[in-house]
Amino acid sequence: MILKGDEDDIGSLERSREALYRPTAPAYARDPFAMERKRELPHAWEEEKEAPSVPHNAERHVRLASIFFGMATLFFFVAISIAGYFLYYGGNSVSIDKVTLDIQGPTTIAGGDTVPLSITVTNNNPTALENATIEIDFPTGTRDAVDVLKAYPRYIENLGTLASGQTVTRSVRAIIFGGTSDALALPILFSYSTSGSNAVFQKKISYAVMISSTPLSLSVETLSETVAGEPLTFLLTVRSNAAVPLSNVVLAMGSPFGFTITSSSLPLDNNASFRIGTLAPGASVPLTLTGSLVGQNNEQRVFHFTVGTAKSSQDSTLAVSYMTQAATVSIAAPFITTRLALNGDTSDTAVLNPGSTQDVSVSYTNTLSTPITNATVAITINGSAIDYGSIKAMSGFYNSATHTIIFDQSTDSALASLAPGSSGVGSFNFSTIPAGSNSPAVSFIVAVSGTRVGQANVPEQVTVSTTKTAKVVTTVLLSAISAHTGTPLAASGPIPPRADQATTYSIVWNVEDKGSTVAGGTVTASLPTYVSYTGQTAGTGTFVYDPAARVVKWNVGDLSQGATAQGIFQVSITPSTSQRGSAPDLTTSPSFSGYDRFAGANVSASGRVVTTDTPYVPGYVAGNGIVQ
Repeated sequence: MILKGDEDDIGSLERSREALYRPTAPAYARDPFAMERKRELPHAWEEEKEAPSVPHNAERHVRLASIFFGMATLFFFVAISIAGYFLYYGGNSVSIDKVTLDIQGPTTIAGGDTVPLSITVTNNNPTALENATIEIDFPTGTRDAVDVLKAYPRYIENLGTLASGQTVTRSVRAIIFGGTSDALALPILFSYSTSGSNAVFQKKISYAVMISSTPLSLSVETLSETVAGEPLTFLLTVRSNAAVPLSNVVLAMGSPFGFTITSSSLPLDNNASFRIGTLAPGASVPLTLTGSLVGQNNEQRVFHFTVGTAKSSQDSTLAVSYMTQAATVSIAAPFITTRLALNGDTSDTAVLNPGSTQDVSVSYTNTLSTPITNATVAITINGSAIDYGSIKAMSGFYNSATHTIIFDQSTDSALASLAPGSSGVGSFNFSTIPAGSNSPAVSFIVAVSGTRVGQANVPEQVTVSTTKTAKVVTTVLLSAISAHTGTPLAASGPIPPRADQATTYSIVWNVEDKGSTVAGGTVTASLPTYVSYTGQTAGTGTFVYDPAARVVKWNVGDLSQGATAQGIFQVSITPSTSQRGSAPDLTTSPSFSGYDRFAGANVSASGRVVTTDTPYVPGYVAGNGIVQ
């Protein structure tokens, strides 16, 4: 039995299929009841029917898609919400954000004070934290609050397991050092792991501390201006401001070019540091340092002094620097310049001759822009080569008790107030003793004093001194004789000598050093054309003959004070008939040359010409040297 509703349904499907495959199928099949409805509807609706209508099935599909999309979006947001809840609040999840670190302590401290820190750790995670550890890295030089001599570079403690919601508080005390106004950051690390995981989680924070004062202070006192080459003194004071003893305290010095230390109250080590040692709280150590500074006029030199603690008792290198003080010193020309001239020679290497009169003059000039009152120029003279009884002052006063020649307002009224740029000259003379002492020298110490006015942070009382040393060259004596017999060299030929016959003679040279050591001594002489060199020699040293130049050279070598040397060589003479009745020369005048090592000067001497006449040998007979 076929129901009418079923036929209608089958018929509708069949009609849709036919419409779909019909070549000119209409877009939509008409409702069989459309005409009846059209006739029943008002006229206004007739016009509206002409627009395309949306099929009933399409509307249903659009509504289903919109509902599905809305439900999917709702499910997505719900899923995210649930996941977020479980991530941050639910389950057994652990987060570093749920671990709180609270640090309580001072934010401003004095260097060397004991700093108390309170560290509170709270576990807000729903599960326990295992192997919880706190680490704090302290600055270099930090000391243990219990044992101040013990370094305390790090605090580390394992807290074990922190249960959920558990709070742990730890107190840490350390002695922290630093320079004034230093901002220190203490890195704090909290690490932990969780059950069933090998991962290690870390939480890092930093605690800031400002140093308000330094545990060690340093003061430096010196002049702001000095004269090149003059003594310059620094008064240094190292003081402890810490509440605990400080060990291995060191004062390091950074000196500029041209500064030379002459003395200090504490020894200076290889690191240019002075070891202070251990300073008790409030203790201070003074240090006096003296040196000289070399430089040009108007140049400035900067000194740096740094106080701190050393790496160890064996290594004075600074491990922690607490304070640095700089001192600037200007180099000025001497307030009164002086120039000393010896026999007109103003060089620094003047050489004097023994046993002779020496003329000395000293000129002085005020180089300041202000007058110098009560100026005095004093020259102190001393040395082993001076004949003190011969000192005479031409325009000053000679104090024989101190061997000082003084020029002041009593000898020159201009020195009562030496105006800027004004100058003057003083003079005196003395005699050196004959050669006979080792390293003979004469020293002159020129001291200038006076009062300067209108200057700040410079010495009001002017005192400038310079020293000049003149060395006295040694004296070498040279003698020469001729002999036919009486020497180690065998003689031949007739005496008196005869024309056209050869006769040999020995030439004897003697040298004597009366003073300082002489190096490289030599004696030379030339032979006349009628004299020949036989090559026979005796005595010290060696002989060399140059036949082209006809020069005989005796290499004496070094001579010490009072030393003598003798050299002998043989010559042969064949007189000419034109020389009958005379005593012909055998050599020219010999000359000695050498180098005085002490005086740094060349030494010379000369001897007599020797002939066939031999008056200085034993058994001399007058006339035996005349050519026959």
